[in-house]
Amino acid sequence: MAGAAVRAAWPALGFGIAYAAAILVGRATRVEGSEVSLIWPAAAVAVLWGIHAVALPARLAAVHWGLLATLTCTVSLATGATAEMAVWFVAVNLALAAIPAVLLRHGERPVLLRDPTDLGRLAVAVGAGTAVSATLATAFFATQTHEGLAHTFALFAVRNGVTALAGVALVLRVRDAQWRIPRPSRDRIVETVGLVVVATVVFGRVFWFNPGLPTSFAVMLPALWISLRYSTTTSTSFLAASGVSIVWATLLDRGALRGIAPQEQALLAQGMVGCLVVVVLTLALFRDSRNELISQLRHLALHDPLTQLANRTLLTDRLDDALARSRPGTVGVVLLDLDGFKRVNDAWGHGEGDLLLVEIARRLHETVRAGDTVARLGGDEFVVVCTRLHDAEELHTLAERIRERVGEAYGQASDAPYDRITASVGIAISEADCTSRSLLSRADHSMYDAKRAGRNRTSPLTPGTVVTGPAAPSAR
Repeated sequence: MAGAAVRAAWPALGFGIAYAAAILVGRATRVEGSEVSLIWPAAAVAVLWGIHAVALPARLAAVHWGLLATLTCTVSLATGATAEMAVWFVAVNLALAAIPAVLLRHGERPVLLRDPTDLGRLAVAVGAGTAVSATLATAFFATQTHEGLAHTFALFAVRNGVTALAGVALVLRVRDAQWRIPRPSRDRIVETVGLVVVATVVFGRVFWFNPGLPTSFAVMLPALWISLRYSTTTSTSFLAASGVSIVWATLLDRGALRGIAPQEQALLAQGMVGCLVVVVLTLALFRDSRNELISQLRHLALHDPLTQLANRTLLTDRLDDALARSRPGTVGVVLLDLDGFKRVNDAWGHGEGDLLLVEIARRLHETVRAGDTVARLGGDEFVVVCTRLHDAEELHTLAERIRERVGEAYGQASDAPYDRITASVGIAISEADCTSRSLLSRADHSMYDAKRAGRNRTSPLTPGTVVTGPAAPSAR
């Protein structure tokens, strides 16, 4: 029990520390001569904390919400707020965290950022939370006879909404990213260097060395470039760097926003970051989801849907390519047909038959050499394309190893109602001027020889021999 309690307390402690640190960072970004903060990372931490809390059991979730409320009240009092204001802003921050979390977790859906629909859900959820929290904050100031309530509402909504959307999107992408060392081509390296130069020049000109000219639209050039040419993870990293650059330059009263009143300066800077987030993420997510769809469709067109092995189309392409690039006698085909597979379907049903085919596919993958292609032609017929062979004996040895692996007992671990199944194996090796069709035909005839010879055997290799006359269907 004690160990479980400690494990449950770690996330609450982590979120609490991050929330307190985020408040300090937000206060450090106040525009000079004003109480207006350019960013409020506590909004993003609060939303992420809420997403975590709503997925917990009720009692544990109550602990997290209670800690969030306590921290909000404590920090408000410590920074000079009245007790009334501190209590009111507890409600403001709870609404900011709870509403997006509940909307995103509705129906127990996972909170992801993988396509434009996910971004739309996130934007709607964050927008609803920030609108309610900004309304509550404005209502408090209204009770204090505060002037400029519309401006106050806009500042709260835009600042919290932009920061929460950008922060949550960044965390979701980092969590979902697959980190690997890239191997870019020379053209890709040149393009990336060019993008870095252009982005540096544009952002430097607009936000650092601009004497106040309205040229902020120029930042869309590198933004569109990176969102259409690079992954969403890379685009999100670009957004993080861009946001830091814009906020930093604005705090120093540099660039296109210099000399503007603090409140307008904050709104314009936050609006620029918000536009970049929406445009870049929408385009990047659309690009990634489109590429993923194309990849899935290509996979479906070239692979067997049951076993995920190569289908006849992919097999033929790879075999043609291997024959075109290899010397005669170095490309071989192993074709196997399961003995008595029809009885498995008849006795135990097609569901068990499908499980058997998947198991056969797994065993073939474990047995073949690296670089060999395993394919399912249909039914219970499988093919292995072997390249870089040294001689015919190597092909025969591999075929025997495959046959023995297929014929091994399944045992209790596989939960199969039968003990084992065997295969009849035919082989063929490339010769001068042979094609994929002729090589597969020779392997097929060789397999029927093994069937006629008693099954569960590998037919000896007879290069150039073509057996005429199909085998009887009962031979299977």
